[in-house]
Amino acid sequence: MAETFAGDGEMAGRCRALDWAATPLGPVDRWSHSLRTIVSTLLVSRHPMFLWWGPHLVQLYNDAYRPSLAEGGRHPRALGMRGREFWTDIWDIIGPQIEGVMDQGKATWHEDQLVPIVRNGRLEEVYWTYGYSPVRDDDGSIGGTLVVCQETTARVLADRMMVTLNRELVVERSRLADVFREAPGFAAVLRGPDYVFELANDAYCALVGRRDLIGKTLHEAVPEVAEQGFISILDAVVTTGQRYVGREAPVVLVRTPDSPAEERFVDFVYQPLVEVDGTRSGVVVHGSDVTEQVRARREVERLLAETERAVVERDSLVRQAQAARSEAEIANRAKDDFLALVSHELRSPLGSIANNAQMLAMEICGPVTEKQRLALQRIDRSQKHLLTLIQQLLDLKQIAVGHMAFNIGAVSPVEVLEDASAIVDWQFEKKLHVTFECSDDLRQLRVRADPDKLRQILVNLLTNAAKFTPAGGSVTIGCEADEDRVHITIRDSGIGIPLSYQESVFEPFIQVRDSRQPSITGTGLGLAISRDLARGMAGELTLESEIGVGSAFTVALPRTRPERPL
Repeated sequence: MAETFAGDGEMAGRCRALDWAATPLGPVDRWSHSLRTIVSTLLVSRHPMFLWWGPHLVQLYNDAYRPSLAEGGRHPRALGMRGREFWTDIWDIIGPQIEGVMDQGKATWHEDQLVPIVRNGRLEEVYWTYGYSPVRDDDGSIGGTLVVCQETTARVLADRMMVTLNRELVVERSRLADVFREAPGFAAVLRGPDYVFELANDAYCALVGRRDLIGKTLHEAVPEVAEQGFISILDAVVTTGQRYVGREAPVVLVRTPDSPAEERFVDFVYQPLVEVDGTRSGVVVHGSDVTEQVRARREVERLLAETERAVVERDSLVRQAQAARSEAEIANRAKDDFLALVSHELRSPLGSIANNAQMLAMEICGPVTEKQRLALQRIDRSQKHLLTLIQQLLDLKQIAVGHMAFNIGAVSPVEVLEDASAIVDWQFEKKLHVTFECSDDLRQLRVRADPDKLRQILVNLLTNAAKFTPAGGSVTIGCEADEDRVHITIRDSGIGIPLSYQESVFEPFIQVRDSRQPSITGTGLGLAISRDLARGMAGELTLESEIGVGSAFTVALPRTRPERPL
């Protein structure tokens, strides 16, 4: 027995102490030579080994295998027990494997095999790499099965965790790439002695002008920086390993191929890129474009300097400002007084002129000759023109101070257009060909507008069309609708408006003059007031014009809902 169970290990001692006669193997002195040899080899081996012997598969194992049984009573109970009675939790897995070895004598190999066992008081997920080998008895028959094994649970679980970590790493790298790409500050990675762009985010690309950077050297991609000292700074960072911080550094960039060089200002950091072995393989660049802040600060500094110079003249400037303010107030009061005079003092005599002219034209005071009638018509038109001028001045003032009132409602644009046409119809008689292109279906449309203000706009546009269209020309009055708006267009074949004046005609007191019609007069207020009125009704007044072809003014107003479909 001493030779079979030699050694001072725990399992050798337990084997010596066990009453083997009480097991199916019987007393040790009756064991076969093969059994004693394999047991003595097993007990001194430092590799985990487990032996099943005999038809009852009685168990023996060594110190190296013992930790796999953990705590909870499986050790040392397993020693000397029948295999089927001991491994009840996994016999459906290992039983057929052992029987195959015992019956056929063929060794097996199992790598990272999941064999969950009950240990430490619970069923644990245990992985093994093991081989089952037949052990022959003295007579050459298969006497047992030797297990040479290694528990790989820790490695398998570590590998599984590594797969999970790698998957999470891919996700985090993707997130990091998104953060890098969308970061508000510029960033880039330059590798190698020639500083090849490996990465560059959107802000960096925007700074240098959306160039093709990746895979190119700094000198190739942004050649203008080569002579500005930045490459020497990069060399110093790689050589010394010390980062470089730049504040409001000027850099001249050609941001688009056809644009001149532009000076920008940047705050930036050059950080050495250090590999695992400690070598420095490149530079990480990050920073911010602070051009606007620098320019704003410089402008503030300039203004402060001017302010400081102006302090010397402060008293004089204050007096001048006070005098100017006083003059402006006086002028404003004079303007208000003038407009009040126009409103209250001129309207009455103009009304009297109109009434007397009408009475004379009606021959209430006696017969009127044709020549006198023409003179009365000129008087009537002059007083109406003056009234229009007065009203335009008053409207301009109300709009300027925000006192213009709008009576918004659902209005038929076609009906208002017909009213406006009737008002100015006399201006078209025997002079122009007028076409009205508004179908009956459009009468169902309604717009959100003040009918009086809309009529005022249309009368002004029609009057302008008659005024600036030579005799024999044409005026087309159209009305169209889309899903949200109704568009009323007054199109004439008149003299047209130069492109450079097409926006300024909507400014007060601006009127385009034409050498071919020197007699045309006006204040230049009508279009300015008309656009303000259109915008006051959430609409717009626009112009399309070509010299010698004509002009088209379009009033767009919001449609009301609901409406009958067209």
